[in-house]
Amino acid sequence: MKITIIEASLNELIEIAPLFNEYRQFYQQADDLSLAVNFIRQRLEHHQSVILLARTAAGKPVGFTQLYPSFSSVSAQSIWILNDLYVSDNCRGLGR
Repeated sequence: MKITIIEASLNELIEIAPLFNEYRQFYQQADDLSLAVNFIRQRLEHHQSVILLARTAAGKPVGFTQLYPSFSSVSAQSIWILNDLYVSDNCRGLGR
């Protein structure tokens, strides 16, 4: 299966939010698409995270990762923290 990964913007909000909602449900949180939409919108509007969105060759969204900026005191540099990683159930274990 060919996968394309892009850096998401607000243009991809309606693709990311359902995946984020599934991700939260995986961790026993309530199904709440509205909360997912609002949370992701806020992160993207305020440039508080970077979201990488994975799509199939047909353009279907199948996963994402969300990175948050932070700092390392030891290296005295900025760093990225990979906080969220989700792959749709039907695409897990395919060797990618």
